Amino acid sequence: MLCIWPGALLAGDLPAAPAPGDRPVAAHWRADHHMHLASVDVCERVGDCLDANEPPAVRAADALRALQDAGVERGVVFSSAYLYGMDSLALAPDEVARRTRLENEFTRDEVARYPARLTGFLSVDPLQPGAVGEIRHWRGNAQLVGLKLHFTAAGVDLERAAERACVVRVIGAAASQGLPMAIHIGGGDFDAADAELFVRDILPAAGDAWVQIAHAGGGLPLRDHNHADVLGVFARHIAAGDPLTRHLLFDLSFVPSEGEGADDIEALVASMRQIGMLRFLFGSDYNVGTPTQAIAALARLELTSREMATLRKNCAPWACPVRARTH
Repeated sequence: MLCIWPGALLAGDLPAAPAPGDRPVAAHWRADHHMHLASVDVCERVGDCLDANEPPAVRAADALRALQDAGVERGVVFSSAYLYGMDSLALAPDEVARRTRLENEFTRDEVARYPARLTGFLSVDPLQPGAVGEIRHWRGNAQLVGLKLHFTAAGVDLERAAERACVVRVIGAAASQGLPMAIHIGGGDFDAADAELFVRDILPAAGDAWVQIAHAGGGLPLRDHNHADVLGVFARHIAAGDPLTRHLLFDLSFVPSEGEGADDIEALVASMRQIGMLRFLFGSDYNVGTPTQAIAALARLELTSREMATLRKNCAPWACPVRARTH
């Protein structure tokens, strides 16, 4: 049985502070649950940043303007620190650890500028030897309240027992600190068999911690029907009442992807309905996309007006904390 209820996901209204230089607008969406910031160093190494900033970077003020433009009340922003472990950067483990810390600090400092609107997640590469130590370093931090993992960027292969063990150790460390997790599992060769491995061998390490599956189990590059097949695995486990899935949520950033046709979209929507709309969270993958673009893309799902209303209101506990009542 799903142990979240509309009262938990749909937290009380919070005041929306304007982005610098912007006037307040009516918020039609509670939260964007998948956004990224990026320091100058990340932008120089990886790219895909805002050229309007000099030097290019993605800062909290940029994220707020994007939220404001789309009528979204709050944002959950992920550190880009996980990118330092990519093979293409060829950094030694000690250098990965050093730059991971600096990038997480950058995200902390940026989120702290707008605490009424933004929530931050630290990130690590789960295959790096310093991953658990970095998670422990941030214990109790008020700005970085969750953990972002990106299996594709890290090159995680769940068919390798040693890599599963690394991931389990990292997720267990986050769970021991009560951190919710956003995990990008999909894309590339990740398929239904990998999704079964994730549920069976990885998810138990999360215990009672929340786990948000990025892109509803999808991701680029796409393979034939992989996204629909992966989400279908989760749908079957949830429909069967698997207790491992009781704290599982899904964000809809880049759902559907431009490469997904009518048959894939039909299958995705069928799984979404089997799972239940209360488990789905709006996300944009800003700065790769924008909240405005993500809202427009959802039209391709052809959801009912009631389903769309649910998505607009859904807000994870870490994104819309319930305000304490006074008497």
